[in-house]
Amino acid sequence: MEYRYLPFITLSEIKPRVWITLSGCNFKCKACFSPARNVIGKKMGVDELVKLVKKSSLNYYQRLPEEIIITGGESTLNRDFLLELVSKLDFGDVVIESNGFLLDEEYVDELVKAGLKEVMLDLKACNEDLHEWYTGFSNRPVLRSVRVTHERTKLIVKTVYMPGIVDESEVENIARFISRVDPGIEYRINDFKPQKGLSRTPTDQEMEKAYSVAKKHLNNVILSRSCRKERIATNKKSWITVFPNGTYKRRSLKNYK
Repeated sequence: MEYRYLPFITLSEIKPRVWITLSGCNFKCKACFSPARNVIGKKMGVDELVKLVKKSSLNYYQRLPEEIIITGGESTLNRDFLLELVSKLDFGDVVIESNGFLLDEEYVDELVKAGLKEVMLDLKACNEDLHEWYTGFSNRPVLRSVRVTHERTKLIVKTVYMPGIVDESEVENIARFISRVDPGIEYRINDFKPQKGLSRTPTDQEMEKAYSVAKKHLNNVILSRSCRKERIATNKKSWITVFPNGTYKRRSLKNYK
């Protein structure tokens, strides 16, 4: 039986939306904020995980989720597990968040056939040397996956703005690359939260300037204070964490870890 390790799932307080966090990642990003970059949590098979998603959603929303986002860590590490999971989450729209490194033509075709509706792809940097310095890996497979994925399903590309590292000029390079694939692709620019002494949080003026240079090349650019798809303005700034044993805990970005 295929399995992954699961530290928790998360329920949105805005709408019936569930995030499945699968731990473990192939990248070694220098400022990763997620505890799920390491293999932590409970070892779970697909059926047990789907049961947790259904039970938690029914308990909290009194209905099954409209949307399920599979994130991490890196969602694509165990191909057979992910394909089975997507196929069994057929009660909601399934989205994966991925660094794109493993998403070749065949893999994306299989995911779409299994029921995948959307990919949110993190493009860390367009400059290969910078990408390799930050992640430990070349970005060539990632750039290729932007084209491959866009040809097959809905695609959103995301970048974290890190002053002095991935800043205005690099954002424009990324936007220019995306525009050569399709200027209509949605591009989200997220603000960096300092980790491990690397960089700082960008100012509002820096974020606006990054938006302006990206808009020169793309039609659909969004400045985001959340990388987790909560796009609706709301006073709610927290989510419900459900652990593998079924216990619940409200958390915010301040106590994510």
